[in-house]
Amino acid sequence: MTEEASPAQKRNRSKDWALLRACWPYARQDRGWLLLGVAAVPLMSLSGLAQPWLVKVAIDGPISTAMRNPGTAMSSQLTLVAGLFLVAVLGEFGFRGLQLFALQRAGYAMLARLRRAVFAHVLRQGAAFFDQRATGNLLSRTTTDVEALGEVLTFGIVGIVGDVFDITSILAAMIWLDVRLTAMSLLCAPLIVLVVNVFRRGLRRQSTEIRRSMSQASGYFQEALAGARIVQLHGREKATLEEYQRLNYRYLKAYRISNWYDASLYAVMDGVSSLCIALLVWYGGGRSVSGAVSLGLLVAFIQYIQRIFIPVRELSAKVATIERALAALERIFGLLAVDTSLPDGEHAPQTVQGRISVNNLHFGYDARSEVLRGVSLQVQPGELVALVGPTGSGKSTLAKLLTRLYAAPADAIRLDDVPLERWKIEQLRRAVGVVQQDVVLFSGTLLDNVALGRDGITREAVQKALEDAQLGPVAARLGGLDARLSESGGNLSAGERQLLSIARILALDPPLVVLDEATAHIDSETEHAVQQALERVFAGRTAVVVAHRLSTIRRADRIVVLDRGQIAEQGSHDALMTAGGLYAHLVETALRQAEAASVLPAA
Repeated sequence: MTEEASPAQKRNRSKDWALLRACWPYARQDRGWLLLGVAAVPLMSLSGLAQPWLVKVAIDGPISTAMRNPGTAMSSQLTLVAGLFLVAVLGEFGFRGLQLFALQRAGYAMLARLRRAVFAHVLRQGAAFFDQRATGNLLSRTTTDVEALGEVLTFGIVGIVGDVFDITSILAAMIWLDVRLTAMSLLCAPLIVLVVNVFRRGLRRQSTEIRRSMSQASGYFQEALAGARIVQLHGREKATLEEYQRLNYRYLKAYRISNWYDASLYAVMDGVSSLCIALLVWYGGGRSVSGAVSLGLLVAFIQYIQRIFIPVRELSAKVATIERALAALERIFGLLAVDTSLPDGEHAPQTVQGRISVNNLHFGYDARSEVLRGVSLQVQPGELVALVGPTGSGKSTLAKLLTRLYAAPADAIRLDDVPLERWKIEQLRRAVGVVQQDVVLFSGTLLDNVALGRDGITREAVQKALEDAQLGPVAARLGGLDARLSESGGNLSAGERQLLSIARILALDPPLVVLDEATAHIDSETEHAVQQALERVFAGRTAVVVAHRLSTIRRADRIVVLDRGQIAEQGSHDALMTAGGLYAHLVETALRQAEAASVLPAA
């Protein structure tokens, strides 16, 4: 008797089927190839099924006749049987090749769609999604986890159908030929079921651990490469290598255990196969001597036993593969189930004035604390507003909410008197240009890094943007718009990278710009070039600037001082200095620091 599945096991099986069904939308487009692969299964099975039966016919027919009558020439019946056997062999190989081709074509096309879907899903998420997940973990979803599905999609699922069909058809043929011999052959069936079930559970546990440990090792590897210079400067090579070795060994240990389960399963199945053949020879041989079973029938049964253990063994291997794939599927669809993307609106005006209204804005990155508390602010079209304040006062947070990287409470922020949540995100991002402190450059040409693939930006517009951003000589030095930038812009200085981010805004030509501490970490000489470029950016646009540099702050029409998530004061530079409040204190502190930094110690 087989043990009844527990409720937890039933839920797990239901979940497994749900995961497999979730793959169908990605495979539907190639259902023709899938159907062709499935259609080849019975034809392939029947071609293999005919071969032992033809051997029986040959042995019990013309070969037995020839043995009873030595010297008799080979009969036409034996020639016919041999010809049919050849046709069956060629048919089996042909249909198997057709099945593999069709399934591989459909399976790998599905993998490409799934990988694209995961990547597109990740790109749609809000900034909070990336705050909570390591880049390496996300990378493993689209690489190792999706690759783990390759074998199961091309061989596993339909292969299991073929294996089940093979087992069923062989059992039917054996029962048709001799019920007693079939019953003797099935004495080992309970042992097979027990072995497969035990090993399946172990493989599932280890497959999950393999995926988890690989994700952690990949994430750490990516992080270490990104910070390789910091690792070297601080002498962390040995410690970093030891930590990666620990994570890698965890992956290796899980894979070793998984391989042990896999290899042991094969070995046990081979042993059970030999045991069944031994029982069959013992029982069938005795009946053959007594004349109850013909020699051809016994030979056919031995061949059927050998054939039935091929799909049984393959089935067990495919179970191991599917267990690994299910663990990967669980992680992939677990990621796809997390949707923190911001809902898209429908407002997409032809022109944008650039009027910003912030009304009693409360916001926190989590429920435990608020970063902004009751902020209200009005910015008129064409006005330049500078946001200043101590570290942690909420300046950058307010800038991120203006660009809707994070979702503000409903109706808390309006652009041109329309709540941000009602704006079409694509239109909003074209209307609001952003210059960030940390500039991200991509592998590609100078033209690619300025235009960023956006429609309507011509080579002439990019060239003019580079000139206006004070990057004309740099572009000429590199070799023009088609010059390739090294990884992360390594052949540009920090100031040049900052100027390139300004060139992106000038090429896009948005009506509203947000600068998040764009001049915080550049030298005074480069700052002059940046300030000249920013004059071009500010001209005729609404601008909100998070700034530390006094030169940038003085340029503002209005200065808004934030403190602990609230607006402490606002006004012009002169008015705030006269008031002697927080702004005046910040300016005096910054001037003292700058003066101290400019004094060289005595020799």
